[in-house]
Formats: sequence, structure tokens, C-alpha cells
Amino acid sequence: MYGALRGRLPAKLVALLKIRDPTSEDTVRRVNGLQLLTPANSGRLSDLHGLVTVQMREDTPVFTIVDIGTILGLAHLIPEEDRRWVGNSRIDLRTFDEVY
Repeated sequence: MYGALRGRLPAKLVALLKIRDPTSEDTVRRVNGLQLLTPANSGRLSDLHGLVTVQMREDTPVFTIVDIGTILGLAHLIPEEDRRWVGNSRIDLRTFDEVY
């Protein structure tokens, strides 16, 4: 499912939130606000750059709240067109600032 993304649903991180229950000091929830994306071209790698192109989903709300534990990994979204990005999920934090 989702081709090269191996079943992972891509999303764009909008906000990180910490919610505390005012009636109980022990109850704290950590959640994220996401914009859900969908892989273009059935998630197949592009012949041009070898990465997956993702786009905004039309069938979901603009902002979705999920538990922070549902995030499986990071991806660098590179703008391609309006509401479309190239997703690079191979992030090497030691060389993240280098262009190659």
C-alpha cells in the first residue's frame, strides 16, 4: 500500500500540542496537528528524481489531531507545485544541512 512508502501515510506537521486535564494533574496528552497527504502516482518513485511525490488530500479535513506516538519517522518535504511536494524520507541528521 502506498508504493515506495511501504504502507506509511504521509502528513505535514502543523503543530505540536500538550494538553493537560485541569481536573487531574496526572493526565497529560501529547498530540500533533497534521495535514494529511496522499502519494501521487500510487506512491511509485519518480523516474526524474527517484523520490515519491505527495499531494494534499481532498477527502479529509485541513487539520487532523493525532497522538504523537503515531509518528513513525521523518521526511523532508520539498515543494514541487501548488499543494504538491517531493518527499525525501532518507534523512541523515549528520549531513542534513548539506545539499547533494
